[in-house]
Amino acid sequence: MSSQPGSCIVFVLLLAVFSCTSKTEDVDVTPKGPFFGVIPKDYPQLLAPELLASPLEEFNGTFNPEGTEFYYTTVVQENFSKGLISFTKLREDQSWTAPAVAHFSGEADDYDPLFNPDGSRLYFSSRRPAKDTLSPYKSNIWFIEREGEGWSAPVVLPFTKNDDYYSSLTRDGIIYFNVWSTGNLFKAIPDGKHFEVKELDSTINRPYDQGDPFVSPDEDYLIFRGYGNDALGRGDLYISFNIDGNWTLPENLGEPINSRAHEMCPYVSSDGSIFIFASGRLTKAYNTSPLTELSGIQEKFRTGDNGELNLYYMSTDFIERLRQKHLDAK
Repeated sequence: MSSQPGSCIVFVLLLAVFSCTSKTEDVDVTPKGPFFGVIPKDYPQLLAPELLASPLEEFNGTFNPEGTEFYYTTVVQENFSKGLISFTKLREDQSWTAPAVAHFSGEADDYDPLFNPDGSRLYFSSRRPAKDTLSPYKSNIWFIEREGEGWSAPVVLPFTKNDDYYSSLTRDGIIYFNVWSTGNLFKAIPDGKHFEVKELDSTINRPYDQGDPFVSPDEDYLIFRGYGNDALGRGDLYISFNIDGNWTLPENLGEPINSRAHEMCPYVSSDGSIFIFASGRLTKAYNTSPLTELSGIQEKFRTGDNGELNLYYMSTDFIERLRQKHLDAK
């Protein structure tokens, strides 16, 4: 009789072990294949969290057209915040390399990597020293260009000299960017070896700050960060459509994209299927009840779910739904 309870305990333990093993096998969280193997849904999901999410800030994610390279911004604190452009690449066995600081980053304050539509160039923002006429303390737009299996040396594009950030390109080479000191969006139109720089009109540049512009390769829509009166949180993402040569009034993308936290840095993959953005939302709130031990709060802060920015992705289907709404209203 005494052996039966022991047998039951062993059975229960074995059942628990097999149950846990089954659950682990059913959910493979290791990113595999191009574009991390993601299948976008109509709601935001963390992008490759086991690879990218950390207690640091992560934002500005961009894939090359083949989905085999991914660059993004990581921020560290060295008495002041310092941006690092990090990257990971797809191996031949379809796994991804451990993220590392890009070969052209790490010494200066670098942000905002974004591939141009054909992947031949990677644009980024940097406070690194440039020409003698440029302040080393203000950001400029830079790019590196494919050279065989490697990249060229960084080249500066001194558009306004007033803190230029976050460049995004059309197929025609028009570069959209924001000027931090003014809080407005601009575009640089190529004219031979030079650019004609224009500030976007008041339809886009509203009384609140605008930034982080992502323009579609065909220049038919624009998604950007704003701080409008209708913002749900610290900063929200907005969209405007280019219809018959005119931009529509920016529309708050609302939930589930925006939240009570900070949303920024929109990007759409070159095939138009994946929408990526950064958000400081929490999956699980901190327990800050009276007399709660700080050890639990400190431990949570050491995870990726600590309120710092993380990278999220979802389907781009919402873009066409919103565009059609404007077309139907014509």
